[in-house]
Amino acid sequence: MVMMKQFRASMLATFMALPLAAMATLALAPDAVAQTAGGWRKEVADKVQEAQAAGQKGNFSEAIRLLKEAKARAPLSPQEEQGVNELMIWAASSAREHRLVIQTVDERIATGRVTGADLARKLRLKATTHYALREYREAKATLDRLETQGPLTTDDLIMLGNCQIQLRDYRNAATTLEKAVAGAERARKPASVISPLLLALHKAYQETNNDAARMQTLHRLMVVAPSRDSFKWVASAYEVQSQRDPVVMINIYRLGASRNLLSSEHYAKYAETALDLSSPGEAVAMLEKGMANGAIKKDDRNNRLLADAKTQVDRVKATLPQQEREAQAIQAGEPEAKVATAYFTLKNYAKASEAAKRGVSKGKLRRPDDLHMLLGIALVETNKSAEARSAFKAAAAANEKLKGVADLWSSMAG
Repeated sequence: MVMMKQFRASMLATFMALPLAAMATLALAPDAVAQTAGGWRKEVADKVQEAQAAGQKGNFSEAIRLLKEAKARAPLSPQEEQGVNELMIWAASSAREHRLVIQTVDERIATGRVTGADLARKLRLKATTHYALREYREAKATLDRLETQGPLTTDDLIMLGNCQIQLRDYRNAATTLEKAVAGAERARKPASVISPLLLALHKAYQETNNDAARMQTLHRLMVVAPSRDSFKWVASAYEVQSQRDPVVMINIYRLGASRNLLSSEHYAKYAETALDLSSPGEAVAMLEKGMANGAIKKDDRNNRLLADAKTQVDRVKATLPQQEREAQAIQAGEPEAKVATAYFTLKNYAKASEAAKRGVSKGKLRRPDDLHMLLGIALVETNKSAEARSAFKAAAAANEKLKGVADLWSSMAG
């Protein structure tokens, strides 16, 4: 299934800068200090300065070679060890010598002289480097150690959650990724960051059979970064959950069509559902579009279906004025619901809204959830989002099966 592929090893760049204090130490190692006990020796300082110059010219392989020669002068004093290894981390990171980065970071930490914020930086670099090498268990272990130094950042949580996904620790991954998503949202990260997190979170909930949380995550994904894949998952899930309730499904298809998210199999399903619910105009639109893009075959059956749907549209146009007059004279909502559907299928959303409101007010409806949804969508089409959300809320209250679809429409109403 879907993994968080968008998380890249380029994240390493965040942690590659040589600490300024270490740079200063390297730059200011005079001969006088080099000759004192515990200071710099000239032969080590010379190699380090040559390595620094090579690195500044972009010749990191030469810098690494010179630093290895400096390390061969062991045992190194604490100052020498810090200067040589800090510069080695910088050079190895720049050269993408990942194994050498990890080895050198471990050497630095093993001295016991790396503490506080510097220790956190080193652990973060080590975790990220293990992740770049796809060593997820080692990356996770390092992040666990980093957490003992203080709260993990959002980027740390992203990496930890993906490690847990890769290690199939889905239950803990769900907890971690929820925190990562919350942190990314607080930081106003773009959809390109949040959507892969939600994909991974969906995977975690799917693997732990948490269907309620999985659907909620799909809804969040649809709002943040709607795509044909996420819509396809949502449509399939509601098809099963609602046992193909036509009112549930047509409102899912309407959402997909409004955002250009329909897949090939949806066009025919949408058309058939629309015909079942006396909305031939929607059926015509889907049949024609499906035939144009190859989703629906232009065979005799489908051509007859299209011709019949067009005939029904003509009949709606011819009878609608009389139908509306009769509906207004009756103190029941069902005739008004049929008028609202007729106007909706003709894409006259303003008149559809008026009829739907009359129907809701009169009551005595066979499917109040259907009319509330139709009213909400018509209001969305006429740029009345606040009113639309009230209609969707009423639809959800009228039918528990429709609640998720209504909430999704409400979230995407703009």
